[in-house]
Amino acid sequence: MSTREQGGPGATEAAIKRWDGLRIVGQRDFPGVAQSAGAARRWVLGILDGHPTATETLETLELLVSEVVTNAILHSDSAGPDGLITVRVGLGGGLIQVEVIDDGSATSVPAIRTTDDDSLSGRGLSWVDRLARAWGADHDDEVGGVVWFRLAIGHPSGHDPLSSR
Repeated sequence: MSTREQGGPGATEAAIKRWDGLRIVGQRDFPGVAQSAGAARRWVLGILDGHPTATETLETLELLVSEVVTNAILHSDSAGPDGLITVRVGLGGGLIQVEVIDDGSATSVPAIRTTDDDSLSGRGLSWVDRLARAWGADHDDEVGGVVWFRLAIGHPSGHDPLSSR
């Protein structure tokens, strides 16, 4: 079951709370161009390389990173070769958290859209809502927009793959 947050003045406090118990293991900037979705996906999957993680978790992670990064490129002021999107990854307690930070938008707020069978787009956040353990969107005037999600690592033994680190 997912929880959803929509940020405002308490965006900083929300960020502190959602990172509680997690260790940031990577952060990288990507240009605001379409190719960055694939680059971000490969980078995030590389962070888990060598950690026992269920195949289903990796496939879900790959899909959701692609969707959230693509949304940031399409719907924020980060779009374009001069724009930046930051991807931050955290692990702990059997969870992986991915946060995508963009320049925000004066005209677009992350929201689940109603789609029909013929829709060619608009399903990304629906997938995030359905597949993530938790997710949310925050906006901070200084930082910009943030969309984040959490997944269970999905290791068959049930232990945190970073507990030995």
